[in-house]
Amino acid sequence: MKVAIPVTNGMVDGPGEGLKVRIYEVDKEVKLLEEYDNPALTAMAARGIYMLRSALDKGVTAFIVAEIGPPGVRFLEGKAKIYLAEGKVEGVLNKLIKGELKETHEPTHGEHHSHGHH
Repeated sequence: MKVAIPVTNGMVDGPGEGLKVRIYEVDKEVKLLEEYDNPALTAMAARGIYMLRSALDKGVTAFIVAEIGPPGVRFLEGKAKIYLAEGKVEGVLNKLIKGELKETHEPTHGEHHSHGHH
C-alpha cells in the first residue's frame, strides 16, 4: 500500500500544515519512497487539497493525517483511505502495519474552524 503523510519535524501533521509530504510503501515493512515540500504551503485556499492531490497523483491509496477538514474528506471519498494518528511518523507506521490505526470518514474539524494562522 502506498501511504502519504504530511510531516513536520518527524511528527504527523495535517495536510494543510505539514512542511513535508512523505510517501511510503507499506507492506510488512516500511520503505520511504520520496519526500517533497508540501504544495499546500504556497496555496492560497483549500490548502490541504493541494497536498492530497499531489500525493494521489503519485499513486497513493491511503493518507495518515493528524487532522483533516470537510473539503479534504470529500476530496478523498472513493479515492483513498484516511487514517487519523498523532505522534512520531515511525510509531504511527508501525501501528498501521499492525492494523491499529483507525480509518475515518469524518472531518476532525468543521467548515469554519480556524487555526488562527492565515
